[in-house]
Amino acid sequence: MIEKVKKTIAKHRMLDKGDTVLVGVSGGMDSIALLHCLYLMKDVLGLELVVCHLNHGLRGSESGRDYDFVKGVAKKLGLRFYGKTLRPGELKKKKGVSPQVAARGARLSFFESAAGRFRARRAALGHTMDDQAETVLMRLVKGSALGGLSGIPPVRGIYIRPLIGVKREEVARFIGDEGLDYVVDSTNLRTDYLRNDVRINLMPFIVKRYNPAAIETLAHTADTLRHDDDFIEGIAAFLGAVIKITKTRVEMDRARLLDLHTALGSRVFLKAAEILGRRADVYGPHVDSFLDMVRGSNPSASIDLPGSLYLAREYDLVTLFTRRPAGPAKPFEKRLAVPGTTTVKETGALFRATFLKTPPRSFDNKTTAYFDYDSLKGPLSIRQARPGDRMVPLGMKGHRKLKEIFIDEKVPRRRRPGIPVLCSGEEVIWAVGVRVSELCKIRATTKKILKIEAKGVKT
Repeated sequence: MIEKVKKTIAKHRMLDKGDTVLVGVSGGMDSIALLHCLYLMKDVLGLELVVCHLNHGLRGSESGRDYDFVKGVAKKLGLRFYGKTLRPGELKKKKGVSPQVAARGARLSFFESAAGRFRARRAALGHTMDDQAETVLMRLVKGSALGGLSGIPPVRGIYIRPLIGVKREEVARFIGDEGLDYVVDSTNLRTDYLRNDVRINLMPFIVKRYNPAAIETLAHTADTLRHDDDFIEGIAAFLGAVIKITKTRVEMDRARLLDLHTALGSRVFLKAAEILGRRADVYGPHVDSFLDMVRGSNPSASIDLPGSLYLAREYDLVTLFTRRPAGPAKPFEKRLAVPGTTTVKETGALFRATFLKTPPRSFDNKTTAYFDYDSLKGPLSIRQARPGDRMVPLGMKGHRKLKEIFIDEKVPRRRRPGIPVLCSGEEVIWAVGVRVSELCKIRATTKKILKIEAKGVKT
């Protein structure tokens, strides 16, 4: 088994001489075997090993037992230990996030913290060939795109999996031959968890009934598909369909997505989910929903996805969010100080009114408007757009509903209620960021020009 692990490390260039390596040790058979393998290699490769254990606190006294066991193993081997115990209920704090997703996020944060603390380049995890085969089978059953069927990557970022080419039965023999102790997670025997059910019931049935080498076959299939996946990934990286990336959303150009082959369009969506740290939560049906949204005739559509993801189309913009966008601010209406500055606390927007002696050179700025002050009727106020609002758009003679103007200007439906409008008395003279009214516009006879600037308004 040691030779197989060495070949896997060399094949995937997992380690360099002198690396500091975090070793994720749960205390179970696989992670103990991983730690012992790396311990036997550490002097030859010049490795510095740090034993890491995160206690999720989900199994009561058993969780505490595992923590103490792993800490004891590290002490016995003379290795540094880095452990953390989550507070009770910590994984249930995030609304709309399952404990499993929260646990995965906690593990990533834990390893990132450890990597910074010990200046480690790699974090080794104990996934085996059996884990790989089970993952492929699970994703095949649930529905998955090419990336999902590629299984568990041997190397991703700082994470490496030296046991990925070793079967679980080989690990068990190694543990026995070396006389190593380990602990048993009682939840691994519960078949109400999909992975456990696949491992305990489905995989043995397939091996016995259809293919004695099913584990090797599925693992090899994952390797083959990963090569194809990497090739398409390389192409997809240069497609230009992604417009903007932030911590909470990825914006995509619908027109560009429509030009792509289905395989590449799917990849852009999966890449967006990966960027937001939610790749493991999306499967084939979710990819199909994304493609249907892109190709559909509805200019305003939205879908709730697993992992607290939210997908929305707003005309030619398709956005994947990590959470449902907040609704419009509470209703507001403020008297505008003229001249002066008016702040709308509900939205954080600010409006500044000043007088000009000469007309501006440009009217292109959507967050600045100019009016013939003497033609204004009644006090000026700023409020939210309301159903039934109407205005006379610049260049037109009659009133039009704001809703129709928003549609013409391709303003996303979810943003419309939050758009502020400037009113002169009861007359809407400016939908901020959208259109200015024909009424009160600057004319050749204008003597006093009112300039109003809007800042902090989302348009």
